[in-house]
Amino acid sequence: MTNIYETTIIVKPDLANDQMKNLNTSIDQFFSENNVSIGYKEDWGIKNLKSTIKKYSKGSYKFMRFNASSEFPKKLDNFLKFNTDCLRFLTTKSINELEESTPQVNKDN
Repeated sequence: MTNIYETTIIVKPDLANDQMKNLNTSIDQFFSENNVSIGYKEDWGIKNLKSTIKKYSKGSYKFMRFNASSEFPKKLDNFLKFNTDCLRFLTTKSINELEESTPQVNKDN
């Protein structure tokens, strides 16, 4: 049985474009290796953090929603935990539709 999950990732804000592309490629590759497709992605841009994380006061926010088995979020957490470009991440079970946009997409930074 599969469920819909959401993951929000806070990435270092000072990554160069090619480093960001490499991060996105590695995440996409991890999903394809586990036969999970990303149904929806958003880039929320750079936001101020409430408290500093690893000496960063800002972070670049990425959001994705995907359909996966209940074992996959743990694998994803382990993958992101060891990625040095990710400051924080959170994966939760979603009550929204797979391709439904979030209210955050229409907000200004």
